[in-house]
Amino acid sequence: MSEPTRYQQKSVELPIDPWLLEGTPVNGCGVCIALARQRKEALERGEGAKAFEAAAEIRQHPHGRRV
Repeated sequence: MSEPTRYQQKSVELPIDPWLLEGTPVNGCGVCIALARQRKEALERGEGAKAFEAAAEIRQHPHGRRV
């Protein structure tokens, strides 16, 4: 039987599936442009969760359609 770990181990960072970061901003849409910038900056800082949130908003944004 192995001994239990008695020290805190570094957390495991799992990669985000690339498709979760997809989302094409619509040309001329200010909201999409801002979200794309947020996604890019979050990825540069290594903040995958924030990048995912911005990508999801781009995919779900109505781009001026009436809902």
